[in-house]
Amino acid sequence: MEVLERLINVAMLVATIRTTAPILLVALGGSFTTKAGIFNIGLEGQMLVGAFFAVIGSIFTGSAWLGVLCGVTAAVTFALIFVVLVVSFRANEVVVGLALNILAGGMTISLMKAIFGTRGSIVGHGIVGLKPVHIPGASDLGVFGQLVSGYTPLVYVAFAMVPILIVFYQRTRLGLHIRVVGEKPEAAEAQGLSITRIRYIASLLCGVLAGLAGAHLSLGYITMFTENMSSGRGFMAVAILIFSNGDPLKVLAGCLLFGFSDALALRLQTFGFPSYLVLTVPYLVALAALFALAYRSRPRIVRETVDSMKRLMRIEGPPDAGAGRRNES
Repeated sequence: MEVLERLINVAMLVATIRTTAPILLVALGGSFTTKAGIFNIGLEGQMLVGAFFAVIGSIFTGSAWLGVLCGVTAAVTFALIFVVLVVSFRANEVVVGLALNILAGGMTISLMKAIFGTRGSIVGHGIVGLKPVHIPGASDLGVFGQLVSGYTPLVYVAFAMVPILIVFYQRTRLGLHIRVVGEKPEAAEAQGLSITRIRYIASLLCGVLAGLAGAHLSLGYITMFTENMSSGRGFMAVAILIFSNGDPLKVLAGCLLFGFSDALALRLQTFGFPSYLVLTVPYLVALAALFALAYRSRPRIVRETVDSMKRLMRIEGPPDAGAGRRNES
């Protein structure tokens, strides 16, 4: 019981909120393309270039917010390349997304070597991080005050985007157009909507939030950049989008699950568990969630067929039973 109290406490909940924020931002960005009918596996690369160029912008401008702007611009550029190849040139979205992920990884390593003459990480060099926001009077609210105050601005942006996107998809014309294009493209064409234009808009909006997610990693979560800094968070976002279908509330629930597992993995390291085992926790959670989804979403006819075969097996007995009786007679 004492170990459980040391493991699950206020610090653990605060860490969960911090680790949820980047996954939530990139997953909400991916909801735009998911709703528009595009399977965007390139979120990992967009997030990675966002993190790298946010650091570069912060160093050369001396401003954290200009660094965030540079990171968002880089991610939007990758999003534009993705949508041009997928929508205009009709390339395979999975192949393009994976290619851009590989490009992002190789490009950030090469630029790190060319600009700073080093590999591995960028620390110092005048990086200006985002300052935490301390809500007035939060210290008087006890545990609740600790949970709502002291985060960098992009954490608040991440959670604020959930109700904003609910209203956006349900109440705005652009949001409804994105949903129609993704769900009923024939109906969208019949209404005179440009599917290409709407998918371009959705992809660029996705790039904005993916860039914010990357900038949060390198300027808010920690103030540095390391190789492969996104560490699979973009792929976790893709997994969340698969079982949530881009619904903001379901996206939030999935991100909280992965954020908790990520925070739990970090926490377990303080208890002496091997790091190579602990760091697999978020990915095991992702695999378990996808397996559960795949099991639940099996086609109804397959389930009915399997159930019918089981009933027949119970009535008739094992297949070899009849043959054995015939041989005895």
